[in-house]
Amino acid sequence: MTTHKLYWDEPFATTFAATVLEVAELGGAPSIVLDRTLFYPEGGGQLGDRGTLTIDGRDVAVRDTQVDDAGTVHHLLEGPIDGLRAGGPVGARIDRDRRRDFMSQHTGQHLLSRALIEIARAETVSARLGEAASTIDTPLTALAEAALARAEDLVNDLILDDVAVRSHLPTPEELAAMPLRRAPKVTSGVRVIEVEGFDFTPCGGTHVARTGQIGPVKITGIERYKGGTRVTFLAGRRALADARGKDAIVRDLAKSFTCGASEVPLAVAKLRAELKARTDAFAVARGELMQLIAERTLAAHPPDPSGTRVFVVREGDDLPTLRALSGALARRPDVVAFVASRDRETGEVLLVVERGSGVAFDAGAWFKKTAQSVGGRGGGRPERAEGRLPATVDLPSSIESLG
Repeated sequence: MTTHKLYWDEPFATTFAATVLEVAELGGAPSIVLDRTLFYPEGGGQLGDRGTLTIDGRDVAVRDTQVDDAGTVHHLLEGPIDGLRAGGPVGARIDRDRRRDFMSQHTGQHLLSRALIEIARAETVSARLGEAASTIDTPLTALAEAALARAEDLVNDLILDDVAVRSHLPTPEELAAMPLRRAPKVTSGVRVIEVEGFDFTPCGGTHVARTGQIGPVKITGIERYKGGTRVTFLAGRRALADARGKDAIVRDLAKSFTCGASEVPLAVAKLRAELKARTDAFAVARGELMQLIAERTLAAHPPDPSGTRVFVVREGDDLPTLRALSGALARRPDVVAFVASRDRETGEVLLVVERGSGVAFDAGAWFKKTAQSVGGRGGGRPERAEGRLPATVDLPSSIESLG
């Protein structure tokens, strides 16, 4: 059934009246098909509209709008409506804020897709306008940050220039003459969105009337995706909210460092340098302490040419500390060191096993077998292995039997 697409003619309108063509369902969910609608059905990377239908004085929520394989637009309802029949009148209101948001995202995507071509020759393979962020996928394996910044600047310059955004339903001959960014799948009945002097793209989505209505556009991330590069961006109020949030973070940091916002990077660099210096000093002190503990422990275990197994339980030590102690113990060639502690948060047993140079013991093979037998995890090389054992392993009585 054909539904007249009011959202093409009046993208800024929010209310309309219609007639029920059919009470239907889609994917097992109740839906209503109308003779005309402002509700945009999901497609072209843009999510469907939400809103409210007023039927016989009752307000019914439209939780989503979808189009089926036959092209029928379904207004998906929160639940079934008893007694509703085809032919009845319906009043409707779309979620204005959602529509306005997606108009900004979608038009911003058109500008950014063209700008990526102009600046980096990065074609848009696909685009997705999500609830929180929008993405553009390109086939390029890498995009330089400088190129992305130039593309972002180009888009925002066009927004500041407030150029016209128009929709066209060209004849096949007119369509063939247009400098399209991408070719349509058909040659007739194609709707083309024009950003004056910049971009022509076949598209059935909703868009603003002028670029100044988009608001700012900000690229917020890039990542490798399916062999190409995915660009994440925000437009309009989303970009403003993102900027406000990051500004608040910087201001809070400035308060913590008792400095100006512009001085935060310097304060962070200073803090990192101080932390590194303290970490290095701690590592030295830890090494010296573990060496003393190792000497005391080894004094109680005279060298044995056939091998000496040394078990040490350290309550609460972390893995770096256990590694330092096992390394100090294993400097004696005949030693196989088993050094353990318990994770303060999970209660799991942390265990490091390391052998001296004169022992043929395979620490990695032993740890793998032992971990499997008790439901733990870990492994390593013949010289040293480490991992975690379940919290139920009793350190004082069980660690030696595990060896």
